[in-house]
Amino acid sequence: MTNQKPHIGIIGAGRIGSAIHNLMIGGDLGYEVTIADVFETNSNFTNYECVDVNDESSVDEFVYNKTAIVNALPYHLNIKLWNSCKNQNTPYFDLSEDEGLDKYIEMHYDVENIQFTMPHCGLAPGISTVIADSLVKKFDIVEDVKIRVGALSQHASNKLKYHTSWSGDGLVNEYKGMCQTVFNGKYQEVKALNGYEVLTIDGHDYEAFNTSGGIGTYAHTLADQDTDNINANYKTIRRLGHHDYADFLFNDLRLCDSTLVDIFNNHVTATTDDCVIIYVVVNGLDTKGKKIEETYTETFYPEMIQGRRYTAIELTTAAGVIGAVEMFVSRILPTHGYFRQEDMSYKKYLGTKLGNLIYNKR
Repeated sequence: MTNQKPHIGIIGAGRIGSAIHNLMIGGDLGYEVTIADVFETNSNFTNYECVDVNDESSVDEFVYNKTAIVNALPYHLNIKLWNSCKNQNTPYFDLSEDEGLDKYIEMHYDVENIQFTMPHCGLAPGISTVIADSLVKKFDIVEDVKIRVGALSQHASNKLKYHTSWSGDGLVNEYKGMCQTVFNGKYQEVKALNGYEVLTIDGHDYEAFNTSGGIGTYAHTLADQDTDNINANYKTIRRLGHHDYADFLFNDLRLCDSTLVDIFNNHVTATTDDCVIIYVVVNGLDTKGKKIEETYTETFYPEMIQGRRYTAIELTTAAGVIGAVEMFVSRILPTHGYFRQEDMSYKKYLGTKLGNLIYNKR
């Protein structure tokens, strides 16, 4: 990096991409920020470019000489954008729950010698993983790691007990993919929508069940510790009653992906009055062999920041990746290679402007 002002490129000008852009600009981080999408013009942004991810030369030109690229596109475009970043040796961040890029890189490249790459930088996987690992480090022997995260409407007026606050494509992928877990120290994959449980958080009952991708690479990391003690999993939190209807749509009716995406994008009402719950529980033994448990629980709501209203999912997701970018620009993170969420210090993350603003609530 040079002494020039860091130039961050964001590709994807939807709700989350826009939130990342606006929070970076409004947060007085000292960055030049350019956002891009496939549309010719977008009057919502001062520095906007039209970029078609399917046009390799267009993407290469956009990512060239950027300090970092933040991918806020649908998950199925991750590999295309990452390859352009690799061609231009441009550091890469994304928000994805999907592990397709991880598998692609592992099959084709030496992860230690690629350009800086940090996927899964949003909420789950993302900051919830960082929080979980900060609790794990307090134990001598870890037995159970339970990561539970939910993006919910504050009010539920339909039988699904759910209103959309983010991408229907991402939701369907999360409900249909295989889910990464650790059982008795061994990595396993289980089906989504299984593992049903009822939780009580701050006196309120919720349900939770397996969904794909929310634990990111952390299941592999814990399994690689070569111990038979650890069980770890990620589950999505929903309001009581949601699971039965979701299971009916996905498993009983076996609707195709396009139909399911259409249902959630176009037939389930959206909300901006949302909340995000992060609930992480770790138990095991301390250095004296005593059984102990550590818990993190926090509920996030929409906020007004620099005169703009952000939903809870926008804030928690955007802050996850912006904090990581801040740490990269400040040289707290490495300059190259694949970097995992669980390798990031939660304490140092809270020292970033956006990390401190959104997550330092204790």
